[in-house]
Amino acid sequence: MGNNFHSINAKIGVLRKGILKQSDYDKILSFEQRHEIVDYLKNNILYKYEIPMYEEKSMRNRYDTEFMINKIEAELLEKLKFFLFGDDKKIIEAMLMKYEFKDIKIILRSIVENEKIDLERDTIMYKKNKHIDYSKLVNCENFNQALDVLKGTIYKKAIASLTDEDIFRLHFHVEMKLDSLYFLTMKNAIDKLSKSSQAIFNDYFSTLIDTINLQWIIRAKKYYDLPNEEIYSYSLRYGKYIKGDFLKDLIYSDSVEAIVEKIKKTKLRHTLEDANGNTIVSNRNIKEYVYLSHLKKLKDYDNSISTLLKFIIQLNIQNENLIRIAEANKYKLSKSEVKEYLINIH
Repeated sequence: MGNNFHSINAKIGVLRKGILKQSDYDKILSFEQRHEIVDYLKNNILYKYEIPMYEEKSMRNRYDTEFMINKIEAELLEKLKFFLFGDDKKIIEAMLMKYEFKDIKIILRSIVENEKIDLERDTIMYKKNKHIDYSKLVNCENFNQALDVLKGTIYKKAIASLTDEDIFRLHFHVEMKLDSLYFLTMKNAIDKLSKSSQAIFNDYFSTLIDTINLQWIIRAKKYYDLPNEEIYSYSLRYGKYIKGDFLKDLIYSDSVEAIVEKIKKTKLRHTLEDANGNTIVSNRNIKEYVYLSHLKKLKDYDNSISTLLKFIIQLNIQNENLIRIAEANKYKLSKSEVKEYLINIH
């Protein structure tokens, strides 16, 4: 007998009341101060129970709105986990590791920059994570000590091949390897799902990996002085279209323009085009493609894992947009300018 998703679908039915409408965005875009955004979200079912717990701590630390939203997002996933069973529950546990990775990056940055942080205030999964002793890591006196701590955890594969390079370059390598480990962890969790759930998640994550690879290769060509072999080593496997020989072909291209021309011949061409067919290489455009294409595919409230994934995508879009709006407020951008950075959902 297949898994029953009726209870989690019912829970999501309630939580979806917190997905913002266009009228909500219009209101939020009219605010001039970030605290006004938080005040507005206090009436939203997705945020109202957690904001009082984190507002005083997170709104005054260096991560501001982004940190608070990430923390609330992790709390929501923790709650949804209890409506799943067996291997289905493990897909949420794998997703939660993303926030643990964010914490490790924050702690590593604090060590490199010799900056003291408060684990309770400045990390997302403190006292909830299962894989590492945060206190032991944060008390390391230097980066190499931190690497020794990580070698005794599930993160050992992410740092095993690192060499004794320049400390800030070494830091970059660790961040890239943590990202690779996250997607490997997700793949392993997806592989344990039922065949129907595997198909749903694989379609989404393989497309997401394609777009992440595309962004990485373009960034590496434009901004980093890395050899092609190193670009390849940091590229993610398990893509839908960008994999195997095609992945290598993109990496060994002579220029970003050559990469764009090759992508235009594939189904991913829409990730690099605006509404008028003009070439546009932007993080927002690429994310909008992968999010919206799957929102159209995923079904609502059938007895499958589809409703859960659709809600998580909607939540990711909304939270990314809120973070972008809050960041834009800091730079006093106009309403029309802010809209250009948002993922369009209407």
